[in-house]
Amino acid sequence: MSIPVFYEPNPIASPFLSEEESIHAHRVLRLKTGDPIFILNGKGQKFEAKVDQSTSKKTSFHHLKEIESSEMPPYAIHLWIAPTKQMERMEWMVEKCAEFGIQSIGFFHSRYSERKEIKTQRLEKIVISALKQSKNLFLPSIYPIISFKDLLKQISPKEQEQRLFAYISEPPSLSLNKSLQLNQSYHILIGPEGDFSKEESEILLSNDWTPFGLGKAILRTETAGLAATHAIHLLHEN
Repeated sequence: MSIPVFYEPNPIASPFLSEEESIHAHRVLRLKTGDPIFILNGKGQKFEAKVDQSTSKKTSFHHLKEIESSEMPPYAIHLWIAPTKQMERMEWMVEKCAEFGIQSIGFFHSRYSERKEIKTQRLEKIVISALKQSKNLFLPSIYPIISFKDLLKQISPKEQEQRLFAYISEPPSLSLNKSLQLNQSYHILIGPEGDFSKEESEILLSNDWTPFGLGKAILRTETAGLAATHAIHLLHEN
């Protein structure tokens, strides 16, 4: 039987699982006193511990010991995406990007956006689940939806950062692997399925955002977000 994995952001200061994690530990896994567990804090550390007491309201643990730690990788992926009308597709993308490893996922609405509101609470639960499933050590941040205009104000040019946006054009833009500089912090902008408007594309270009392509096929929004995330990881493995 594999040892179950839980998420607790500060297990050293608070030797208790959250109520939601406690419900899973007690009612689903039926853990008992002395059972071993793993705990991820989402900040680069993995611990082992033993269950002290388990109830559906609060599960405590003891004998906490760090067994793995990791520094942040030399590059960071911050994905900004215009959410689709079908939220299930966004949830799937968030889950898969979190499994690959990503620093943050944020949302924006632009001229051709299908959705201008989004609830982040469910997405935060999804990234926690993906963290535990994938055994990654860093929990991605989820940011609420903002306007295209506010997004540009928020992400100003900085050293060791690249700002790139998926661009459908003729002739096609350079592919992501040819546009990327290694070991940077990347802000990746993926527009709605109606694409950016001509005016929005011109604003991005005039503000020194780098356009990139993801191949000949026209990808769905969530597929483009996942493809860009995976491509950046693969480029840093070579």
